Amino acid sequence: MIKQLSTLSILALCAGCTSVADKPAGPAFDSSQNPVLLSPDLYSNGAKAGQEPTVRYGRYALVNTAPQAEQRDLMAQIIDVSIPPNMHPSVQDAMQYVLSRSGYTLCPPTTNHVNILFTRPLPSAQYKLGPMSLRNTLQVLAGPAWQVKVNEVTRGVCFVLRPGYQLPETPKPAEDSPTQQKSSPVPAYQGKL
Repeated sequence: MIKQLSTLSILALCAGCTSVADKPAGPAFDSSQNPVLLSPDLYSNGAKAGQEPTVRYGRYALVNTAPQAEQRDLMAQIIDVSIPPNMHPSVQDAMQYVLSRSGYTLCPPTTNHVNILFTRPLPSAQYKLGPMSLRNTLQVLAGPAWQVKVNEVTRGVCFVLRPGYQLPETPKPAEDSPTQQKSSPVPAYQGKL
């Protein structure tokens, strides 16, 4: 018994005295390699919802791990907005108010025809919007003549005139021509009262 104990003690002593060589610390990220794409791709089929696993969260709760539709497609988020009546907004002001926390911005008016839409006063029927999707809210604010165009890369919201609608004619200044007769001032009344 003592022999076995002494043998084990010697083995433990020898094992405790050995040291492990440290590995040289390499860079945390090797920039010479191409980045690896995430697999499976969340947006491989666009922003459509698919079947996601359910995990146990806590003792009794099961939680779906899929992102919500509003998180995948930001234009599908449901909003309920009341625009302050003392604001007296234009359509552009109302659109900026609606987009303020959505992650999107209005495209700058690159052409004057969008200013026709943006400078109109907001109808009182549209001071309360929702609950509806962000996409539908913007379309309601723009009206039937305008189509909402979304650039998902820049998250910009633009508006284009729908086919079948035309812009109003801008009045041209009247030119003086020799055929036009100039009106003469009416003489003052000179009769007695």
